Amino acid sequence: MTASLHDLQRVREASGAPVSACRAALDAAAGHVADAIDLLARQSKAASDVAHPFDGTDWFTGPPLTRTALHAAQQALGFRFPAAYTDLLLIRNGGSTRHGCFAVSRPTSWAPDHIAITGIRGIGGKHGIDIATERAIHADWGYPSWGFVFAETPTAGHTVVMFDYRACGPEGEPCVVWVDTYGDAPEVLPLAQDFTAFVAGLCDAEAFDGRG
Repeated sequence: MTASLHDLQRVREASGAPVSACRAALDAAAGHVADAIDLLARQSKAASDVAHPFDGTDWFTGPPLTRTALHAAQQALGFRFPAAYTDLLLIRNGGSTRHGCFAVSRPTSWAPDHIAITGIRGIGGKHGIDIATERAIHADWGYPSWGFVFAETPTAGHTVVMFDYRACGPEGEPCVVWVDTYGDAPEVLPLAQDFTAFVAGLCDAEAFDGRG
């Protein structure tokens, strides 16, 4: 879409960003001035934020995410996203992580002492959560219906990391689990009490025995 000069000027004055960045933000926000200003503020924060778990590539990173699109995704999936996950996606909409392994207490189909992820999913884009097909993917792979996949693994869909809303309900704070569909029924392995703990527990493969 083409932003009006008036809207472009409003975004420029509020954000102090270059005109080209303001125009791109308005395009990403479908012309909504408030969303564009919010998006630019988050992009500025991301540029100086070193606490997020992502690496320096853009693999797995979707288009800039507006609060309107985020709300629509939550409504469509039927789950309130964890606050820490929401905050992360609003800074950067998914991506590959600097550390890709998480320790577990028993052997899995991946390794004797850990599982691995390839990235944390955002909303939309090539690798993000696509609302139109998410339910079909769950049915095809046999993923449980009590949550949604937020991190993919190197096994091309046979294993995933999900938010588990069984104990808290769709509006609560879910725990994080690993789901393995290699068997006749999905195997569920608890990983962390919440998203923050999961991210904090990510580490390098060198911390283990080299398998996986």
